[in-house]
Amino acid sequence: MKNIKYLALLLFSITLLISCGQDGVDSVTNPGELNPTSEVNVGFVDSNYESLVMESGDPAVEFTIGTNVNPLGVPVTVTFTMSSSDGSPDAVAYPQTAVIDAGETSVDVQVAFSNDGVAEAFIAELYTFEILDVEFGGDYDYYLTPGELTREIAVIDVEPEFTTPPGPVQIVMTWNDFFTDLDCFLVTGDQDIAGDVIDGSQGITTTETLTLPADQYGVFSIYAYEWYGIYPATYDLNITFPDGRVESFPDVLITGDSFQFTITKGSLGAVDGYSITQL
Repeated sequence: MKNIKYLALLLFSITLLISCGQDGVDSVTNPGELNPTSEVNVGFVDSNYESLVMESGDPAVEFTIGTNVNPLGVPVTVTFTMSSSDGSPDAVAYPQTAVIDAGETSVDVQVAFSNDGVAEAFIAELYTFEILDVEFGGDYDYYLTPGELTREIAVIDVEPEFTTPPGPVQIVMTWNDFFTDLDCFLVTGDQDIAGDVIDGSQGITTTETLTLPADQYGVFSIYAYEWYGIYPATYDLNITFPDGRVESFPDVLITGDSFQFTITKGSLGAVDGYSITQL
């Protein structure tokens, strides 16, 4: 009798083990197929990582949002937001939402810019286009794992006169008259007498040198004067850029203590842009 009892227990255990080992059954009372939650990666899949566009006149920038899976049976709704480096993303048109239709794996969206009325030359305003939310047609079988969620867009008003690799800029003022003693300063701002002094040169030779550091961007002005107040005077100005480019201004006339030049410098990604104005 004991052997019969043990045999019965063994058969029961085997039956229970087989029942629990069926992958396609989610409960004893519901032997249907499992529908496991799916992980779906959604993000930008284009190569427009850092776009540079003119504020007006350039075509819209196109971005592609996609998934990493086969087409889903539900629509995927993507919600966007936009921010900018000056805190107010003005004069930009972009979709609030976009839908990857059921049966599709991607959708294209466009971002367009227009003139915001603020003169910024080629000092870029940086916009960040960001995926804020993703919704899978109300189907909770899917959950999001974020892909690339942002794209950067640098927007400028005008093209620079020229570009160079990043680096310091050397400004050299020279003259021939030993009885002339010119001094000069490099200050922030467009002819701003209250601007911060970036560099100054007050030697007693016929050469004065200023340096615009690599990490300084914006508008800068060169202020000069003759120590003894003897005017007019003339000098040569040579500006050397990181790639060896030299911009020369010979026989510059100075008739009083004054701003002489402005230099605008803006970061354009892998290069810096410049323009020079003789006042």
